[in-house]
Amino acid sequence: MGKGVKKEAMQLGLTNLPKYTFYCQPKKVKAKASKVKPDIAYVVENWMPSIDPSTKMGESGGRTSEYFYLAPGINTYVEVTSRMFAKSRFTMYKAEKQVSKFDIYTNNEEHVRAIVGNMNAIWDDGMIPHLNFEKLKKKFKVGKDDIINAWNAFL
Repeated sequence: MGKGVKKEAMQLGLTNLPKYTFYCQPKKVKAKASKVKPDIAYVVENWMPSIDPSTKMGESGGRTSEYFYLAPGINTYVEVTSRMFAKSRFTMYKAEKQVSKFDIYTNNEEHVRAIVGNMNAIWDDGMIPHLNFEKLKKKFKVGKDDIINAWNAFL
């Protein structure tokens, strides 16, 4: 279902635009059948259509869920990947058992700044103090310094 949005972004050449990657920790998650959707995805889902009404959205996955947001009118494509590390069904619905990555493809750094600012605002004291660097390293193979530097470049 969501892969069609990704395919369209590729056909439009949006995946060839500069890519900005950020890692985050959701504050809340919403249960959806056999998967959960982090609040991070809702931030993008609400922001993009407010800027470009032609925004298309899609999603796929289970334990690793992907959310796709394509806004051709503003030349922006966003992929959110959420991975859970819960051992049982009972703990998978907890936000602290999730880590997420979002890739923003755009040639407009103001769009990146707006998305990052909205993501950061999820937490009263910002995203960085709430990141689980060990889990992010394990799930996404990325170091603490790279994560912090990416956030600080746009805050």
